[in-house]
Amino acid sequence: MSLENNIATLVQKSEQLTSTVDNKVAEIDASTASMLQRVDNALSDNHVIGEGIRGTRGFAIANYFTSTSGVTNMHVKLPYKIDTHNHMFHIHIKGYAYGENAIVDAVFTGYCYKNGNRLHQSKTMGTHEPIVYVGSDQHVYLRLSFTNQYYLTLSADSIRVGNGTVLGAGDIEFINNTAAEL
Repeated sequence: MSLENNIATLVQKSEQLTSTVDNKVAEIDASTASMLQRVDNALSDNHVIGEGIRGTRGFAIANYFTSTSGVTNMHVKLPYKIDTHNHMFHIHIKGYAYGENAIVDAVFTGYCYKNGNRLHQSKTMGTHEPIVYVGSDQHVYLRLSFTNQYYLTLSADSIRVGNGTVLGAGDIEFINNTAAEL
């Protein structure tokens, strides 16, 4: 009887293990399908090119236009918070500042580093005095300064770098505000 009980127990545990593995496979399949659907949707919207891996590019993920004139700062709020996220980023903002008769072309990179609760390795280059800073809400912000925002048109693109994420339409926000930091 003991051998039969052992075999019955072994069969029961084997069935439980098979069920657990089947459930995990189903979870992985659902997660992969969800990610692929997001990338497919983005591709059909012409906002993301790539497979979601490093190097994937998000195009025109945020746009801005104003016909107001005057001095301003254009802040770009990223979805990353230094007390929550460990994500690298690469954002390229392009456009035309008609009121200044100037091309807008700036690149922002950095690392929102929750483990150190800081912004790490940020670097900028381009027109309109680009800077990266941490706002009072702990979000990472980018800033460009304009002497005349009349007919200012901007578009932002991103590249997934390092341990960053694919940023798509609606993930970042342009904020027009004369303050140096938000």
